[in-house]
Amino acid sequence: MKYPNPNIDLDRQNHKGKALGRLPLLLLFAAFWVFSPRALSQTFNPLISFSVESCTLDQALEKLFADYELNVAFSKAELSKIRIESYSCSYKSVEEVLTDLLKGTGYGFKRIGKQYVIRKNQLLVNEPDATISAPPEPKVEVVKPKRDTVVSRTGDIVRIYDTTQIIRTVMRYDTIVKIQHEVKTDTVYTVKYQGWQIPWPEFRNNGWFITPSVTLSSAQFKHDNGLPQPENGSLDVKPSLVYGIGLDGGYKHNRLSVGMNLGYRSVRYRFLLEQTMFSGDYYVNDTLDTYYVVHPAGDTTFQYVLDSTYVPLTTTNYAYRDVNRLDYLSVGLFAAFDFVKLEHFRAFVKAGASVDFLIGYAGSLNATEAPFHAPIAKTQVEPTRISYYGGLGCAFKVAHRIELVPEVHYRMTHGALYRADFPFDMKMRMWDYRLGLTYYF
Repeated sequence: MKYPNPNIDLDRQNHKGKALGRLPLLLLFAAFWVFSPRALSQTFNPLISFSVESCTLDQALEKLFADYELNVAFSKAELSKIRIESYSCSYKSVEEVLTDLLKGTGYGFKRIGKQYVIRKNQLLVNEPDATISAPPEPKVEVVKPKRDTVVSRTGDIVRIYDTTQIIRTVMRYDTIVKIQHEVKTDTVYTVKYQGWQIPWPEFRNNGWFITPSVTLSSAQFKHDNGLPQPENGSLDVKPSLVYGIGLDGGYKHNRLSVGMNLGYRSVRYRFLLEQTMFSGDYYVNDTLDTYYVVHPAGDTTFQYVLDSTYVPLTTTNYAYRDVNRLDYLSVGLFAAFDFVKLEHFRAFVKAGASVDFLIGYAGSLNATEAPFHAPIAKTQVEPTRISYYGGLGCAFKVAHRIELVPEVHYRMTHGALYRADFPFDMKMRMWDYRLGLTYYF
């Protein structure tokens, strides 16, 4: 008969007590393992809560992977063309969520181990016994960098943009593919100083335009038959001031411009007259008394007592100064061609002709009787005349639609300023200095 060993029983009781003391720790560790997100993702068909806004199907599956690390294999090129409405659920299995997302898309899924494969036009059942291949190791593929060089020039500042595009393809978790694009742009500034520069803006230099302008002229008078010089005197005319304002309008296409102009021109010149008249310097006889003698033959002879008076020489000087004015309204045509055309500057040749109508006059002309000058009469001035010109000009772009246009013309008039039957023969030649501002519509 065997008796129980009291020492052995005591050891068993101690061991049992220790085991009961470890039991709460084991239960706490098991609960942490079961309810952790990683354990949840590895649990067979776990219950999840999932929501997504309206997006493409591939984006929804990527969000499912990002939230619960569920491996879903699919073709991004195909699923990116399918758009789904917003979706939300609570405590559904992964397969139910996938079924809801793929409903009506023509795609189904198949679970192979821990991975769900999305396929087209067939509803696949789960095959838990399918062979599970080990996921490949993540790898990074670096594509050869592609460089694009862009040169931008603004004035004397050259900007060179070198763009390097690096494409990294990262493969993670079986067939989940993510592509990351990194673009790096380096800007190189090359500055060359060439003195003070005007920052010209971009401009418009074609189309319809108008050009208001002002003109100052340097005039010369030409006399084919000479001025009618008075006896014992002189007559002369000298240019004083010629100015005008105008408005041009026309159309410009590439280098050629054509149009019409309307202008006002005032011609002013000095009228200078000097003449000397003489009188006297002779004797005047005067009869003081008269008597007669009777001859025997019966003839009578009259005798006169005479006296003479000297009339002294008298000199009269006539000097007259006046500023004559002739005002004209002109209507004409013109054409211009750009022989230099740069980004913000152009130079051109220009030619035109106009008909000038007399609209006002004032001043004096010579006369044949003292005081040998008289106001200008309407019958003495030519009412119309023709003038033509040619010259050079340039244009500076000062705004998007505006040019500053200085010009120099040589202008000639056809015919005299006064009528042919009036002996005051005078033709005019001028150098025009014109400044205008062109606006393009």
